[in-house]
Amino acid sequence: MATLALAVRRLPPPRRTARNARLDVLGLGLACGCTLTLMVPFIRTPDSGREALLWAAALCALAAVFAAHQRLRVRRGRRPLVHPALRSSRPYALGTVVAMAQFGSSLAASLVLTVFLQDGLGLSALLTAAVTLPSAVAMGVSSALAWRLVRRIGPRTVTVGLALGIGAALAGAVIALSVPTAALPVALAGTQLLAGAASGLSVAPNQTQVLQHAPAEAAGVGGGILQMAQRIAAAVCLSAVSAVYLYAAPGPPGDGHARTGYAFASCVCAALLAVALVLSLLRGATTSSRTSTRLPANPVDVLPAAEKAP
Repeated sequence: MATLALAVRRLPPPRRTARNARLDVLGLGLACGCTLTLMVPFIRTPDSGREALLWAAALCALAAVFAAHQRLRVRRGRRPLVHPALRSSRPYALGTVVAMAQFGSSLAASLVLTVFLQDGLGLSALLTAAVTLPSAVAMGVSSALAWRLVRRIGPRTVTVGLALGIGAALAGAVIALSVPTAALPVALAGTQLLAGAASGLSVAPNQTQVLQHAPAEAAGVGGGILQMAQRIAAAVCLSAVSAVYLYAAPGPPGDGHARTGYAFASCVCAALLAVALVLSLLRGATTSSRTSTRLPANPVDVLPAAEKAP
């Protein structure tokens, strides 16, 4: 209720920016089909390799039909579901993939850590929450301070956050394999402190950079695609990384294999962040060659920036 009251008072009035706002129903249906076809195999594991190939073929076919449909609407002068400026913007695409890798890795790491602490080490739910609490605290603090760092080093703030996240994930893997059981919860709480700080430095600044490259008439669609992509990545990474943990730790609760499983899963999360780091560097090279503008000092400023985009 407080949010609604503040929104009425603070948000600018709605402004129509599109001449033809008719919804692309067929494009929306094809996009939903692609999303379901991608996510279902990760939620419901295929019974055989043949079934997995069928799902992959169906996904490729739907994606091809969707792309052809979008081009056809543009040729006919109709508004497509995905604005052409978004498809042609390399910084937007790279930033979206960075957000997917970071978001999926973060949620998957939290899930695997919770399972490891409770099933692998036998900790209670309250002690498990105490181990993960530093991550939330550090993320809140670093998010509030991230914009000061953005003013100094600009978009490289995201790169710093991703590098810190990789270090936290690798440190968790080493700690899981080497630290005695009695000290393991405290040591993992330290890695959670680093992971939370890394998320605070990368999430909001990266989203701001992504939305800066969305034109005014496609700002809403650009934000929607970004959020949808993050949720898809979360579902896929939660399933895949937890499967890595369970496959590498098949023993009963408390078995030493749980340490190995957590180490493997942490390395997978570090690899995802490494991919995001490389893409972030590529985006930085792309944007620096086109413009020398810096990020806004406040994430809310991205809205006027999007309105001023060509």
